[in-house]
Amino acid sequence: MDYNIKDGRISIKIPAANDGKFRFKTRKRNLEFGEIFSTREINFGQNVYLEWQIGYDATAKEIKDGVKNTALKKLKFIGANKKAKYPYELSELLYLAAKNGLIPINNLSALLNEVRSYHNFISDRKISVEHQSKVIINGVHFEETSIKLPTLFMMETADNTQIEVSIQKQQYASGVQPMLYFCIPFNAFINYAELDGRPSNPNDVLTYVIDDENKNILLDMIKIFAMCSPRHNFDIVEILKILLKLLQI
Repeated sequence: MDYNIKDGRISIKIPAANDGKFRFKTRKRNLEFGEIFSTREINFGQNVYLEWQIGYDATAKEIKDGVKNTALKKLKFIGANKKAKYPYELSELLYLAAKNGLIPINNLSALLNEVRSYHNFISDRKISVEHQSKVIINGVHFEETSIKLPTLFMMETADNTQIEVSIQKQQYASGVQPMLYFCIPFNAFINYAELDGRPSNPNDVLTYVIDDENKNILLDMIKIFAMCSPRHNFDIVEILKILLKLLQI
């Protein structure tokens, strides 16, 4: 994540190419599943959006190995998984917004009190199995069923961006795992016109600005992370506590 701060605005610069947690997709309506496309071969247009799998923390090992980086390396906390962690990405943006007066510190205190009160979590949603039919394959009789997951939660925000929580089955355990994505429509980038109607080149960068008009997006994402699961909630509470301690010094 590359950003700069000027005049109370946070400008986030994102390469106009698919890379890890940044994926450019197309869809006609916000309630549809998007399809990833080749940014080097297909033109950018009004049906394009960025799906950002934004995070809020980094483990000490990820920082040490250079997998992730944060300006808040002095703010260590112990997460719900008992690992040493640091505030990262979304948490770093929230800190910068509060430090530079974009978000009042009192709002963070109120946010901490709110997320501490959460008792219902998205991870409480259950997997169900539905019977479909009897089938015969190569003479062998089967009962065909389908696993039904709670699918997708969507929340539209101030500037037509969208916070999405995708529900996925845990790989090595029972239950579900919520994954949060921040979806930015193409025309929400302040310089989208530079790319409109053409594929991207290697040096092309899109800029998304957080200012007084849309600053609550940061608070909304923190809230939704905190209601994803008890584990997420624990980590968010710990992050807010250490951010407030630093900001109030």
